[in-house]
Parts: sequence; C-alpha cells; structure tokens
Amino acid sequence: MKSSAQKKQLLMSDFPIQPKPIWNSPHEMLFIGSCFSDEISNLFDNLFLPVTANPFGTIFSPQAIASALNCVVNNIPVSITQHQENYHALLFDSSFQHTNKELLLKQIEVSSLQLMQSLQQSETIFITLGSAWVYKHIESNAFVGNCHKVPQKEFSKELLTLDQIKQSLFQIQQSIRQVNTQCNIIFTISPVRHLRDGISENLLSKSLLVVALQEFLQQNNDALYFPSFEIFQEELKDYRFYKDDLAHPNEWAVNYIFSRLVECYGSENFMQFMDEASKLSLLNQHKPKTMDELELNNFNVMKLEKVESFFSKYPTCKKPTTII
Repeated sequence: MKSSAQKKQLLMSDFPIQPKPIWNSPHEMLFIGSCFSDEISNLFDNLFLPVTANPFGTIFSPQAIASALNCVVNNIPVSITQHQENYHALLFDSSFQHTNKELLLKQIEVSSLQLMQSLQQSETIFITLGSAWVYKHIESNAFVGNCHKVPQKEFSKELLTLDQIKQSLFQIQQSIRQVNTQCNIIFTISPVRHLRDGISENLLSKSLLVVALQEFLQQNNDALYFPSFEIFQEELKDYRFYKDDLAHPNEWAVNYIFSRLVECYGSENFMQFMDEASKLSLLNQHKPKTMDELELNNFNVMKLEKVESFFSKYPTCKKPTTII
C-alpha cells in the first residue's frame, strides 16, 4: 500500500531538464515575444541585471517576431496603416499608434535603436513564442503582429504551418547573427493559454510551436530551447497555478519557472551572484518600522555600504533608482 506522501507525490510530475551552465556572470539580456517575456525579464531586472524587454511591445507569433527583427536589422521601413484618424504600425503592439504619423515614426525609430543596441550588446537573447495563429491585413495583404482594435473584418485569421514556423525561426536566428555572432539564443514557448482563439485552437497552436521548434533544433545546434510550456503543463497542471483569468500563470508559477531557468543555465558563480542579488533586493525593499532617527540612519548607512560593495563586485549590474 502506498503511503499518503507517495500518493501525494503522484499528483505532480517532475519534468527533467539537462543542465547547461552557460551563464558565469551577470550580463545583458534581451527578451522578445509574448507577455511571458515581460514576466521573466522583470524577475531578472529585480535582481539588477541589465535587461531589455520587448521594445516593440508584446509580439506573439514567430512570423511577427521574424518580421520585426528583419525590419530593424536590415533597416527596412515599417508599414504604416491609417484607420480613421489614427496611424498604426500593425507589426507591433497596440501602443504603436498615433494621430500624428511623424510622431509614430519617431516612436518606431527610438524603439528600433533601442532594440538594435540590445541585439548587439546582449550575451543572452530570449525569444518567447506565444501562438501560431496570425492575422493578415486584407487591404495591404501583410501579416500583422497586433490588430490594434481595428475592425475584425479588415483581417483574415490563419494558422501557420510547420514549414512557415520553421522558416520564421531560421529568419529570427539569421537576423540576430547578422549583428551578434556570440550571444546565446534561447527559444521558449509561453505557457499562457490563448483562450480567445478557443481551447482546441490554443492546443493546436502550442503543439505546432513545440513540433516546429524541435525540428528546427534538430537541424540547428546554434540555439537552445527552454521548456517553459512543458514545465507548466506537466508540473503545474492545476488551476491554483493560474491567475483569475485561468489563462496566465500566477506569480508563484512564474517564479517557479524562473527558478528552473536559472538552475538550468546558471553556473556556480552565477548562482552565487543570484543569491547575493536576491538578498540585496530584499534589503532594498525593506521598510524599517522604527521611527527612531538614529536607528533609521544606521540602517541606511548599512544598506548603502552593502549596495556599494555589491556593485563594486558586480560592476556590469544596473543600480536601482530607489536606493535610500
């Protein structure tokens, strides 16, 4: 007879990951893709790593990510569409719209420069794929990254094929390698459920992304894959790990996947850095309850000394703006 502890253990499956300790020290990171990119990048940012996340906002499909990178790397003008009084850059998220076309073009220029700089300087670049469903703007016959709440009748919805996804993955890799030959490229699939597409449609989309990525990696050893989607599906298959919308992983789940990610790619030195950074982050967020002026002053002096010691040891890290 199995004990209660053994039975309880059967409720959760461990998803094994082969460690690959490629991170030896804190370094610049770039995140591109779905909103899950923002979730993970925020956790690195909280630990003082120099992080850039989604300069063009959230982009869900591999096709849209490939097109955005191609425009930036090869200096290709971004298509602008007008709907009523607004101008839209439909390749990017809905924040890229404006009543003034010149201001929109300036916004695109600034984000392009930020993305190019980060592409060139980052030692690790994450590409987070969200969906294989894409929308095509009927009038321009161009695939878009976001419909910007333009009427649905102006778009057609399509599901990318395996070959189209793999082609996009190769284009993403090619664009990155044009400007950065040394960085680590890590692909992952967002565990966020795209329920607006439909439950069956979301499963089909995620399955296509998984298969396409595996086939891409078998043909190419110049990129890595981290199984965020698989960890969430196999280890955290319970609605208690979702936010109230039952689509997005909650804070605990995101932190768990983040820990698995760091444990997979972090060397002993990097793990030591993460431990020190975590302690400093908690210290920096701590609000002393005492009202005694001398105690507050001593606490602030101690905190400042620890901050200066940390950033002297890790000069490539980014200082927070809210120290003392």
